[in-house]
Amino acid sequence: MTRYRARAVLLLFLVLNLTACTSWQSVSLDAISPAQLIEEDRPDRVRVTGGDLIERELVSPSVEGDQLVGAGGFSMPLEDVLRLETHEFSLDRTLTLVVGGAAGVLVVAVAVVLATIDICDGSIC
Repeated sequence: MTRYRARAVLLLFLVLNLTACTSWQSVSLDAISPAQLIEEDRPDRVRVTGGDLIERELVSPSVEGDQLVGAGGFSMPLEDVLRLETHEFSLDRTLTLVVGGAAGVLVVAVAVVLATIDICDGSIC
């Protein structure tokens, strides 16, 4: 069991790292139109809010005429789009994870050292 513990901890940090590096970023619709964003950046996924729709994540979004189209037969008029978000790199979340992970490793290393050393008469034996 202890043989695989280090691998499991490293795998946990890897999974946390992959999820922490990205987040949904809102796109300013005043600066760029939804059609222009999707045609130029070609994101894999977008989250869209507008019309009667509360919020929906679109896979493989594209623009066909005046419609925003996603996988699964979803479409909505571009003029109904109130908010658009793309999945992008998040520096804040990444730095938080790296610093937190390093602090966690340091705490574990200090705990292991303190648990394994022998102290005799106030000094290390």
